[in-house]
Amino acid sequence: MSDALRYYIALNGGVKVLEHRSGPPTTVGEYFAGLTVDAFCGPRQRPQTVFAAVALHGGYRTQDGGRTWVKVLDGDVRTFAVDPYDERVVYAGTGPIRLLRSEDGGSKWESLEGLQQLPDAVRSQWNVPEAYRGIQHPHVRNIFIHPDDTNLLFLTLEHGGVVLSRDRGRTWEDVSAGIAYPDMHLLGNYPGSKERYYVSSARAFFRSDNYGHGWRRVENGMPWGNTELYSYSHDWMFLPGNPPRMVLGGAKGSPGVWRREKRNPQGFVLLSDDSGDTWHRPGSGLPQTMPWMPWAVVSHPTDPNAIFAGMGDGSRGFGFDPKARGSGAFYLSRDRGDSWEAIIPEMPSILTAWVAAD
Repeated sequence: MSDALRYYIALNGGVKVLEHRSGPPTTVGEYFAGLTVDAFCGPRQRPQTVFAAVALHGGYRTQDGGRTWVKVLDGDVRTFAVDPYDERVVYAGTGPIRLLRSEDGGSKWESLEGLQQLPDAVRSQWNVPEAYRGIQHPHVRNIFIHPDDTNLLFLTLEHGGVVLSRDRGRTWEDVSAGIAYPDMHLLGNYPGSKERYYVSSARAFFRSDNYGHGWRRVENGMPWGNTELYSYSHDWMFLPGNPPRMVLGGAKGSPGVWRREKRNPQGFVLLSDDSGDTWHRPGSGLPQTMPWMPWAVVSHPTDPNAIFAGMGDGSRGFGFDPKARGSGAFYLSRDRGDSWEAIIPEMPSILTAWVAAD
């Protein structure tokens, strides 16, 4: 596994970019002081280019490995996605809920207005908790482009459920049936399938076998699985293999629950080798009782068996306080999640991360 890597790590109130060639990682620079970066994304064929979605502030792009950043979008930008078919095509999601697309690598953008044509009964579900109404807006949390069909797009909405387009964003349909509490996070497909999908949320982890039409919970073996308030999950992914392995980060409830109960997240990393039917913990390397939430679950850019996890006890999304630095750590597994090591053991609370070849 090559050690020539660059880490983009979003902390509460800023971003740290690090190089990792040999020995411990070294800092390239620190950016976005006092701001909250909600998501990173970049084209794998151009690893010096990375997009940063800065909550309430805009969308930014670096083309020199994180040394300089240029604003490419105004507004409350929450996520980006690069089309795996054509890396010049980039999508951005915002709050209030809106989807934009660039065909030139992020310089010029067009709004995909079909999303706003969904029925009023659907759009009325796009909301935020009562405490944040009038302060923040519901937003696009995740943009999924199917790796085998560039026309097939899903959006997860926080809050608002899941929507699907089969025509590259021209028209949309709501596919939230089966989800009672529509605070959605990350969606992905079973490798090689156009029908089977999984999605994480604030109150469950779901599977659908029909393009998102009808979701059911798949939480057997999860700590606090199948509970009303405590089954919280965020980042997750499939690692290739036969069978493919699922790696998921979760905690005992959402950040709002942690605050009410005056405790840390009690987070966990979970693995599944049977399509999410059952879950188990890694064998070694992580604290038995974790004081953090694994907010970021990130693939290695060149090694399919390696995976990173960014831990933190801070809050993503609504209610973040950039002045509250918190605590966290950055972990690496070289064996598909079975064992872990802390490659940066002491950091402020990590909110999200991206790893690129350097």
